[in-house]
Amino acid sequence: MKTLGARIAHYRNLAGMSQAGLAKACKWASQSRVGNYERDTREPSLDDIALMADVLRIPKEWLLLGGGGGQFDEDDASNVEQGPPIVSPYRAIPIVGTAQMGAEGYWYALEEADGTVDAYSRDASAYALRLKGDSMEPAIHSGWVAVIEPDRDYFPGEYVMVRTTEGESMLKRLLYSNQAEVSLLSVNGHTIRNIPTEQIEHIHSVGAIVPPSRARL
Repeated sequence: MKTLGARIAHYRNLAGMSQAGLAKACKWASQSRVGNYERDTREPSLDDIALMADVLRIPKEWLLLGGGGGQFDEDDASNVEQGPPIVSPYRAIPIVGTAQMGAEGYWYALEEADGTVDAYSRDASAYALRLKGDSMEPAIHSGWVAVIEPDRDYFPGEYVMVRTTEGESMLKRLLYSNQAEVSLLSVNGHTIRNIPTEQIEHIHSVGAIVPPSRARL
């Protein structure tokens, strides 16, 4: 894929998205913007490239340079095994509260959804939380939005939203979970917290952390 436009079209097709779908996900007024980029009649800004890469869930370097961060052309394509297409629906997920990130984390549930956020999720019960605090910097910034998937399995090393029987809720990285306790880590490495299993009300998987630009009132 020798041109930027060809790479945009390639990864858009892999994601199972139309030009109109990509434009809508990027919050652009018309699909013609995507069409012009793919025909190389208009050069996208670096911000637009980063936005398209974020929506397509690929590193922006793949658009700038090609897959894997290196230059390659169509003759090399037969030697590259493509990953599976993204099949999770891209939809509006309600923002139901604000999560405070910290050693004594908690989140405030709102009476009504505070807008929505556009994200991929197969979980029909998915909800979203605005994030506040700096305990997870630089991996997660205050003001970003977490998409929570309560019906999806969670695994060590992934982000989870944990709620205790005392009403405390925390967004942390799961170290391990066993019959005795749950161990949680702040991403900046400052705090490890072990909570007895009997004090855990629920653990929900975090499906995605998305920028505030995807949120809508």
